[in-house]
Amino acid sequence: MIFFFLLTGILSMTVEAQTSYGSGSSGSSRPWLLSPSAAARESKRFTLQEWLENKDRRALMDMWLSINTPTPYEFVVGGALQGYTADATASGTTTSASKNTYFGEVSAYATFIGLTLEHANNSEEGFNDTTGIFNLRVFGNTVQGSHLTLHYGLRTRTATDGSYRLNQPFPAVTLQLYLMKYFGIQGNYRAFSNTNESFYGDTSADELTYGAFIEYGILRLFGDIYQERQNSKLNGVESTLERKGSRVGIKFYF
Repeated sequence: MIFFFLLTGILSMTVEAQTSYGSGSSGSSRPWLLSPSAAARESKRFTLQEWLENKDRRALMDMWLSINTPTPYEFVVGGALQGYTADATASGTTTSASKNTYFGEVSAYATFIGLTLEHANNSEEGFNDTTGIFNLRVFGNTVQGSHLTLHYGLRTRTATDGSYRLNQPFPAVTLQLYLMKYFGIQGNYRAFSNTNESFYGDTSADELTYGAFIEYGILRLFGDIYQERQNSKLNGVESTLERKGSRVGIKFYF
């Protein structure tokens, strides 16, 4: 009992001393039981209560980050209608005709690397194009943003009657710029390598598309100017084929 009364008295004196020091003119003074070394140890003290509070806080932060951090994977699905004029020149004679073709594409990206598969069904000229492309984005953090992307691909043009098959590897580059939040411009250039084929002979080609787009959310509407030039030489006879027109389509970004 005597020890209990002594301990109670000491604690009462400590509380009174702390109150008097805190309300006095010397607010920086410490109670005699709270030395600088004891205060330092108290500030570094580990408690179960603080650990539980920090654990809950970290769990909430992890959940917020998982919801708001964008996924590194991106997918694009699109289709277009392409109308153009085909001008063919051979032996000094030029013929011209208006044509239409349907175009579709699927792309998948993981961070800055992507793969694209394209297909064009040109029943009016009697051929189909199937194109596979490897994409490397060197500027920009998303395919649905301003970016500069380098490509390397292979286009296989096959006649529907089986008369020819052109395998044309190509390097390419794409530039896309957002001028406003929902509006931007884009351009793509492809230079097809020389290919030797029995129907066309030595063949080279290039392709340029450029235009503008508007979008909202995952939806994009776009319109492009399209131009493709092909030069061929077979048995000493040169021929050229130029397609000029427009491409109007829609894309979805996921």
